Formats: sequence, structure tokens, C-alpha cells
Amino acid sequence: MDVEKRKELYSLHSLLGFLAMGKTGGNPPVSAVLTNSIGEPIEKAHTQGYGGNHAERELYSLVEQKHSVSQIQTVANSLSDTTLSVSLEPCTHFGKTPPCRDLVLQHKPKELLLGWKDPNPMVQSGDWKLYLEQGTKVRLDPMLANTSLPYLQGFLKRMQTGKPWVWIKSATSTEGNYVSKSFTKERVSSIEMDLYLQLLRAKFDAVAVGPNTTKVDEPSLHFRITEEMIQSVAPCKRETELVPFFEAATNLFSSLCRWTKESVAIHQLEEERYQPYRVFVLDPNRMPSDDFFTKQRELNERLGKKLCLFFLLTNSIKKKDNSFGISSQMKETLESLSHTHLISLKKEEGELFLKTLGKLGINTLLCEAGSFFPNFLKESFTDEDCTLEIRNHKKSIPDGIPFDFIHEPIVSEFRVGSNSVFFRKTNRRG
Repeated sequence: MDVEKRKELYSLHSLLGFLAMGKTGGNPPVSAVLTNSIGEPIEKAHTQGYGGNHAERELYSLVEQKHSVSQIQTVANSLSDTTLSVSLEPCTHFGKTPPCRDLVLQHKPKELLLGWKDPNPMVQSGDWKLYLEQGTKVRLDPMLANTSLPYLQGFLKRMQTGKPWVWIKSATSTEGNYVSKSFTKERVSSIEMDLYLQLLRAKFDAVAVGPNTTKVDEPSLHFRITEEMIQSVAPCKRETELVPFFEAATNLFSSLCRWTKESVAIHQLEEERYQPYRVFVLDPNRMPSDDFFTKQRELNERLGKKLCLFFLLTNSIKKKDNSFGISSQMKETLESLSHTHLISLKKEEGELFLKTLGKLGINTLLCEAGSFFPNFLKESFTDEDCTLEIRNHKKSIPDGIPFDFIHEPIVSEFRVGSNSVFFRKTNRRG
């Protein structure tokens, strides 16, 4: 395969991984491409919704759908001189679908090109003897690994640590303040960023807000795209020249900028599939209004599933006659909206919060933050986690509160209209 065709292959994997990310549930958003002997794509696919086909099964299903039954054997014979490239090692276990390894063995590609070994303990990772015995070469490709890491980072981390990949996001004024000292509700990032931020929300399995944001802003947290967002979007330019190899966060935002035009229509058509869990950490002493709960109920009904998750901070409770510190009516309201049972936490139990999300199959978590999550999670951050600051140079909050979690060195920077987008590694000790 020549250099140009190899570049096209990696680009195709990037687009497939980007489209898959955010709608595969607990499964990894895997990409798969089948190429002929000179590197031309024969078919491409990505992992479908949770419980649906994995990327390899979807790919070979598409191949067969394009040919009549009488042609299948001819097609199978012609596929023997192909290369199957997959961003993650084919699974070897029975889950909601049969093992993808068996399917690959059945079609006998000449070469199997892999991005990452699968850290799932249920997978016999690295056991490639059966491939080799039938004449299929197996090779790990560092460039394919780098290309696919932004989409697989969450799954890889959850398999290894039991916790999701965490982004802390904050919008700040030109002074670096995220809110006025009166905590008045006001817009900070500009409308030029809205489309990118909504697409970013669609890429994450869960979006979370803390007690004060829930009380003051009463956000919906669902993914949506409007015509105003599309019309107002500004070009995205990466200001940083060099980005470290395997820098997942920067490369995810780069791909978001790169594939915006190609993916907007798909995300609009499949809006329901890209909806994240809406995670609210609540202070029982400062609960949001009835309008907030009505909004969440209407979203659940429109989307046809309960995507709310509620966590209650028990060390904020003043009452002693109730384990949650809320009325029975409020408890009933929360449980009627929630995907799972109510969960109580202490302010020092950030690790439990992340582990709970991990057990629900949540690979990626976007914390739309003020000051709560940086403090709540500071002991639980890992080297993969990051901080995303969106600084609007046209917005001034002179008498405000700085987002003091952003003093770490900048890893990369983007520019979107009047907004600078900074990525920093998280500071585990605050």
C-alpha cells in the first residue's frame, strides 16, 4: 500500500471512529476497513448501537448485502487477498453477538492490521495462533493506534481502572473568570462555539454538572443541534504546531473540528442515539425548581428512555430522619426520572462517583464545571484526564471568580472566532 492510500486509510478510520463514538454504549467505538491488494477500500463500518453488530460483523454483513446469494462464495474467495484493518483487536468471547475472531477466521483475510490490543479481561488478547495457522498475518500498527486512540481512550481506561475518561470543561471570560461573584446566570462562551460544544457533548457517554450549576442554571444537558448553531459556527483552527503522539484529548477535538461538516447531518438524523446520560450531583438543601424536573421528564419521554442519573451529597444533609435528606415526594420524583436507583455520596467520595459510572458502562465523562468537580474529583484524576477551558475574549466579567484549576501548562490550543480553546492536563492535587 502506497503512502497516499495509507493516509486515506487512517483518515477513513478517523471518520468512522468519530461517527461511532457516543452511540455504542459500553462497547468501544471500533472502526473497521477492508481494502484490496492495492489498498483501495472495499467496505467500511463501525460498531453499531449497544447490543448491535461490532465493527467487523457489520463490515462483512455489508459486503454480503451488496451481492446475491449465488455470488457469496465468489466474493469470499476474492476476499482472501484483502487486508482487514481494525482499530481494536477482534473479540474472542460470546456476548450479545458471537466472537468477531471466528468471523474473521471464516473470511480469511491475507493480513489483519490492528490498532490496539483489547484490555477487556474476557478477551483472549494477543492469542493470534489461529490467524497465523490459516495464513493471516497479524500486525499492530502504531499509526492506526494513534488515529483511533481519541475514540477508544475511554474504553481502554475503563477496562484498566474501572473509571471513565474525564474532561473538566469550563467557559471563562477574558479575565479568566467563570462566573460573577453573585453567581448570576449568564452566558460566557460565544455562540460561535455552540455547534462544537454540542458535538462534543454527543461524543461523551455522560455529561455531569454539580449542585450549584444545577440549582442556578437548571440545565437540560441533552445533545441538540439547531439551525442557529450551524449558521453561527466559526472555523476552528489549531494554534499548537506540534501535538504529542498519543495525545487523545487534543486529537479528539481536532477530529471534531475536522469532521464537523461531514457529520452534522448524521448527528441530526441520529440525535436520539447520541444522547449522553445526564448526571446531576445535588445538594439536598438546595434543590432545583419543579420546572427543572418537568424538563427532565419531558426529555425522557421524548427520547424514550431514562437517561438521568442523580447523586445526593449526604454531608450536606441537615435532617436526621431521612437517609437522603429529602422528602418522600422528592425521592419518588428523582427515582421516577433516573436510569438507576438514587446514589448518596460524601464530598470526599469522588472515586466512588467515578467507579459507579464505570460500572454502568460509561466510558467517557464530560464535567461542565464551575468549582465543584475540580475539588470533588481531584484525588481521582489520572494522567489521561484533562481540563478544557473555553475563553471568550469578547466577554468580560471583571468582578468574578477565576477558574483556578487551569494553571497547569497548556498541552494544546485552538481558536474558534473570539474563543481560545485550551487543553491542560488535570492537576490531581488541586
